[in-house]
Formats: sequence, structure tokens, C-alpha cells
Amino acid sequence: MPTVVIYDRLSRLFAEEAPDHRINACKAYAEQRGWQVIHIATDTNVSGATKLEDRPGMREVLSWLPRADYVLAAKLDRYARSVLEFQRLLKAADSTHATVVTADGVVSPENASIIINVLAAFAEYERDMITARIQASKDHFRSRGNHLGGLAPYGYAVDGPVNNKRWTIDETAASIIRECAEQLTQHGASLAGLTRNLNERGILPPADHARQRDGRKVRGQVWHTTTLRDVLYTPAVRGWLVQAVPGEKRGALTNQPVLDAEGRPLSAGPALLDAETWSAVRGILDEKAKGRGVRRSGKALLLHVAPCSECDGPMYRQRREARGKDYTTYVCRKGVGKHGIHRPNVIVAAPVEAMVTAEFLKRFGRLKLMRWTEPDGSAVLQLSEVTTQIERLAGNLVHLEPGGAAARIAVTQLNALERRQAELRTEAEQAEGRWVDAGRTVKTEWEQRDEEGRRGLLIDLGARVVISPPAPGAPKRFDPSRVSIDFEGPAWMRDADPATAELAAIARDELNEVP
Repeated sequence: MPTVVIYDRLSRLFAEEAPDHRINACKAYAEQRGWQVIHIATDTNVSGATKLEDRPGMREVLSWLPRADYVLAAKLDRYARSVLEFQRLLKAADSTHATVVTADGVVSPENASIIINVLAAFAEYERDMITARIQASKDHFRSRGNHLGGLAPYGYAVDGPVNNKRWTIDETAASIIRECAEQLTQHGASLAGLTRNLNERGILPPADHARQRDGRKVRGQVWHTTTLRDVLYTPAVRGWLVQAVPGEKRGALTNQPVLDAEGRPLSAGPALLDAETWSAVRGILDEKAKGRGVRRSGKALLLHVAPCSECDGPMYRQRREARGKDYTTYVCRKGVGKHGIHRPNVIVAAPVEAMVTAEFLKRFGRLKLMRWTEPDGSAVLQLSEVTTQIERLAGNLVHLEPGGAAARIAVTQLNALERRQAELRTEAEQAEGRWVDAGRTVKTEWEQRDEEGRRGLLIDLGARVVISPPAPGAPKRFDPSRVSIDFEGPAWMRDADPATAELAAIARDELNEVP
């Protein structure tokens, strides 16, 4: 009795498309022909263009070919929608003297050698047509700013009917994004510190947050610095649809906004961060993306602030505790051990840090803190937003009663927007980096920052703390004379023209003299 292996494939598994009826049709065909079914193999959620070896069910078919006279599927397109893959199947079957047929009678043992290649070509053509239709549908929904499937970016949820899905703000996640953005831009926080804080607070990372929100079981994942970086860096936080750049691997660092016919980003939902904040966040993250060989910031307050007087190398903090007491020190590694190039240079950390802090706050505590803003396109982004608001408001104005209260309010808003539009246009045309008032004093900022953030302030204000080795035979206790503290002054003063810098220095000295 001839033997047969039955095969069925589904691109997507839906209840109404279950393979049972096709397999039953194959069984009936085999019974009619007097063939013995020796195996049934199925593939679900597998494309017809997938390679044969990448399909679990097809691998079963190939393993049974030496024991089968026929391979049977309900229709030709169940085997493959690629002429190349179908030819490979035919060659595999021919090598074992098996014949590929279909239960619908189109390909039978009598005509298989003639018709099968022609029909396979039509199956591939149909696949190309389906692909073109799906792509056209995606292009249509993308042009409307609709969500195209999958999880929404962190900070958003998906809402709306099937053909008009949009992003809505997920306030729980959005508040995390805004909090982290503020800590980065306003308080000198680091990605590592923010990531550690999120994990300590039990904040779920993006994938687990989406699972919990949708009522699914979480997997116990944690935040990583790269996860937080991607969440903050992606253009999706502006409410824009994003797509991969051709030739680039898809990812938050390389994705670009989808643009409309006029070159403006397509919006799929409200923005989580305004243009200026997002631009500042990206600038900070780009600055922190240092490669190998570039000096990296550690966690010590005086790292890269306190050099050794002997070699001008950095003093590193070594944390040591014993019996509840802190014996942490700063040490120059080039003065330690048998390979040291100069005499040992070690100093107790706590008093030197306290000494630098006191001197720093005495000199600069009352100064207004300034923040550097880079011309990275934020003005252009805001200009686009304001122009869109003007167009919408102008369109609504024609439908309002002339001289009415609503019309007067709309005109007032239009005037304000047009003034802002003019300011942004000027700013965009003459964009350059500048220092802006952060709205608080250096002392207030110092008190709000952690150790890493405070080190950033010391660097910004030009701190240099030179540590000298102890004199031979000196007692083993903290000696303030070993510490030389100097400040170049705030970066915003150093960058100013000489006349402005001199006036600022005079004002600073006068301020320091106030009791």
C-alpha cells in the first residue's frame, strides 16, 4: 500500500482558520486513493516564504520522506509561497522518489510533473500581491498617524477602534519619563543612578509594565541603563511615529520620525516631553556616550577634581569601613606598591571632602546657577508645533461668530502664538549655544544633588584640588596644608568676553563679602 505524509501550514492561527478541515480533506483524499497516512505535520504562525529548515513541521516531513511515496497538502500554497523553497522541496522529494500532490485535485500523481512548477509561480505571485496590499495598508494608516501594531512605546497605551488606533498617555509610565528627564537636565543625575533608583523603588521596566497593565503575568525583569537611555532618547516621547533608517539596525538611537508630505513628524499621540526638554535630554545622553579610552566619571566626589601633586594623575577614592567607622581614603595609584613612581600619596576622604565643600559653598553658594543649552534643533521643533497650532486656531476662527467672546479669545491666542512664532523663527535662524538662568542658586542645587551631581558642579565651576604627600615623619592625621584648593570660576563666566567676565568676578567678590 502506498504511504503518504500529510502537511499543513498556517501563517496565522485563528479559530476560524484552524487546520482541522484541511487535514480531514487530505485524509479523505488519501483514503480514496488507497494510501496509508503514516504521519501528519503542521506549522502554525509560519510564513510561506520561510525556509524549509526553519519550519518545525516541514522538518518532520523531510525526515519522513524516505518512508513515504507521497507528500499531501490541501492546496499548493500550503507548501510554500516561494518558487525557490518549493523547488527545494521538490528536489528533496525526488531524491527519495516521493511525489508532491494536493488534495484539491489540482496537482495529482498523473499531472504533477507538468503543472506543479507553473502553479508554484502563481503562488509566489499571490504572496507578492498580499505583501503589496499589506504595505499599502500600513502606508495609509501611517500617513494618518495610526498605531501600526505591537506594544506602544513606554509612556503610552493604545486606544481607539481597529482602523484608527492612537496613543494615549499612560500616566504611570509617563511620570517616570518626566521625572528622569528632570533629574538628568536639572539635577545632574546619571543614568546609572536613575536606573538603580528605579529598581530600588520597584518600578517595572517597559515590557513588564505593559504586561501588568494588560493583566498578564510579569516576568521579573529589571531596569538597565540601556533600557532607560532608549526610553528617554527615542523620538516617540514627542508623540511621533518612528521608523528605522534604511541600512541601520532598528533601535531607539537610530530610529527617525515618520514625516508627512510637508516634512513634518507624524503624530500618533500627545507629547510626553516638550521639545526643549527632549533636546536637552538627548544632548546629555550623547555627551555621556563615551567610548573606550575616554575618561569616565566614577562615584567619588573629587574624582577628576583632585590631582596628585607628584604626577598630576587622578586621586581615586578607596572605600574602607571597619567596626562601623569610615576609613575611606583618596590615593594616587602611581605612588603605591613596588611599581610606584613616586612617594605614597594617601589622604583621608571625609575631611578633605568637607574642606572642599565648605570652600566651594563659601565662594559660589549665593551665585545664580546657569545652565548651558545647545542649538540642537529645539527651536525648529517648537516652531513647527507653534505653526501647527496657528493653522488649527485660524481654521477654527472662521467658524466662530465675529466679535463674539470665543472669537476674541481665539484672536488673543493667535496674536500670542504669532509673537512666539516670530521669536522662534529668529532663534532658529541665529541659533547658538548659550547659558540660561536655571532659576536657583548654586547652594540650593548642591543640596538637591547626589554625590555624582555635586562632582559635576565642582567641574562646572572649575574646581581643582591638588593633594600633596605627607612630609617625612609627619603624624598620621589629617593635615589641611596638604590640600590646595583653587577655582577657575563658573564656566558661564569663563566663556564670557573679558569685560563681562571681569564685571561678573567683581560682583561675585562683593557677594562673598556680605556676611
